[in-house]
Amino acid sequence: MLRNIPRRGLICAAVLATLSAAPAHAGGPNLIVNGDFANIGNVWINNTGLGSDDWQSAGATAIPDWSNVSGAANEFWVTSPNVYGLSAAPGNASSFFVDLTGQANNKPYGGLEQTITTTPGTTYTLTFALGSSTYYNNSGSGAAGLYASATGTVLLASSLFTLAPTSTNAWTTETLGFTADSTSTTIEFLGDSSFTSEYTGLDNVSVTAQSSTPPPGVPEPASVSLLLLGLGGLAAARRRDRRAAPGDATGCGRESRPARQDCCS
Repeated sequence: MLRNIPRRGLICAAVLATLSAAPAHAGGPNLIVNGDFANIGNVWINNTGLGSDDWQSAGATAIPDWSNVSGAANEFWVTSPNVYGLSAAPGNASSFFVDLTGQANNKPYGGLEQTITTTPGTTYTLTFALGSSTYYNNSGSGAAGLYASATGTVLLASSLFTLAPTSTNAWTTETLGFTADSTSTTIEFLGDSSFTSEYTGLDNVSVTAQSSTPPPGVPEPASVSLLLLGLGGLAAARRRDRRAAPGDATGCGRESRPARQDCCS
């Protein structure tokens, strides 16, 4: 019977039921295809003889699932190991990455893009690794620099990202947020030719929908409603217990202890 369960146990049960009923949240899948620049279909060739597939050299092959930005096709597709002394970013699922300055380091530097399916009104996060090296970069105008952008029916977000080298293989993770305005969004990376760089690494590209999880300690409206319903049911049960307890119309004897003799005489 409900009245035989301790009140604290009922409250705990109500709280646990509320927490178990709260919806789970996830960031969603990566919408970018081949974000680690893997050699899908074994199309990569070493047309430089140095461990890279250079777009400006004879026999070059396109990186699977990526397109060259018109007028900015000076990048090359690098494997590890290579003669350059460079390696893919940490966490890369393949041994491949991209250098947007190309083998010859000619300007304009290279650019890559990919169009993904998006939901209008949904906010997304573009994440990627930017690389530089003390072999090929220095501080200031010699740093690695690229523009990352997201474009739907209009330009949704764009930012310049730079990295001065701190080691021979320096990588940093960068992010760019945007809210989709159409069912397709083009993600673009473009080496910034205002820099005089011999290496601008790109790797580990992903786009995921942002989670709607509230900040820690802030309950969701649905969870609050469920908790109130649970506590309301507990209060109603307590009232029913009191009405069902032995006693007369004067209100004496409603507690479980014996009634006072002089109260009902």
